[in-house]
Amino acid sequence: MHFAKRSRAGSGMSLYGPPGFTYRTYRNRVIWIYEKLLTLYLRDIGLDMTPEKKRKTAKILSLVVIIAGVMVIIGWIFDIGILKSISPAWVSMKFDTAIAFVLSGITLYFIVRAMEGEFDKAQVVISVTSMALILLMGLLFFSAVLHIRTGADELFIKETIVSEKSIAPGVTSLLTMFNFLLTGVGGVLTILNPGKSRLKLKIIGLFVVAVGATAIFGYIIDVPLLYSYIEGVNSAIAFNTAALFILLGTGLLCL
Repeated sequence: MHFAKRSRAGSGMSLYGPPGFTYRTYRNRVIWIYEKLLTLYLRDIGLDMTPEKKRKTAKILSLVVIIAGVMVIIGWIFDIGILKSISPAWVSMKFDTAIAFVLSGITLYFIVRAMEGEFDKAQVVISVTSMALILLMGLLFFSAVLHIRTGADELFIKETIVSEKSIAPGVTSLLTMFNFLLTGVGGVLTILNPGKSRLKLKIIGLFVVAVGATAIFGYIIDVPLLYSYIEGVNSAIAFNTAALFILLGTGLLCL
């Protein structure tokens, strides 16, 4: 596939480069630039490690995410406020979000296993967790966007009180849903082509980290828009949700 060329008078050059400059060449240069920037980012945050150490780090982060998700689930079942929200003045992590973190942590763990050569065992688990993430968060996302009450947000736990900076009981932030959708897609990409999914997983991880870091920064400087809260339109990203997104995204960046 070639870009349409517009010759400049007397230069013999196209608008997009010299003669023969193709879309593939452009794409490869963009990927090369992105990889260089990503390498600098990883070095800055201390992830410029050997592949073995990166995979070990990703496994540890996946287990932390799973355990944290389970703790929030316990908080909802037994009504333990400190496990649902770090501060009563802040929005709580929703039950569906906690389940999604457990599924995401399991997905990340077995993506690492797949990249370590245990693809046949890992693909079964990744298939289940990724599809569960996509189905659950996809239903929640489109019901929120289309303003249709499907009851999916009350499928496991019914929240009777609208918590701080939530637009409705049990409704999580759109960006939270989108991050989980991306994680599920990352799992599917791994199953389809594990050898060529690394860069895509890193891009997903970078986005997930950016969302989490921006939200935490918003809490620090007290700017609700940064943690995705728009009154009457979108619920806020919970502080503990943002922190776990940073861990989950960093795990994906380690792949």
